[in-house]
Amino acid sequence: MKTAAARIAETLTSDADKRDLAAAVQAAIARQLADRSEHAMQLYAAQHSPQHRRFVVAGGVAANRAVRTRLEGAAEANGFSFAAPPLKYCTDNAAMIALVGAERLAAGLVDDLGAVARPRWPLDEAAALASPVHVPGRKGAKA
Repeated sequence: MKTAAARIAETLTSDADKRDLAAAVQAAIARQLADRSEHAMQLYAAQHSPQHRRFVVAGGVAANRAVRTRLEGAAEANGFSFAAPPLKYCTDNAAMIALVGAERLAAGLVDDLGAVARPRWPLDEAAALASPVHVPGRKGAKA
């Protein structure tokens, strides 16, 4: 979609047409994210009780108001609570990580900091422990 929109944008000359294209692309992305999220929520809801239904977004997804609004509506329509950081923390990964750290500290959750840093860390601690990416002796980006 991004490539198609970029090609169309190259042919546009008026600012109004460029704004219309940007709005259409944003709406399509929001619709696609909401549709996929609703499907995931339905699969999750089929296997979990209602008190465990919470939909969390962060980062650029949560920073885009149109996307955020659409996802919040999807969560509500599927019986999920919705959580997202304040907008001022959504565009800066360091700020989001710091906010999570502050929330964990406020909740009394502390760590000895013995965990090794790794990219693509799973959100579920049990999954991270069950499938460690770091294997001693390995070299490279995913080691």
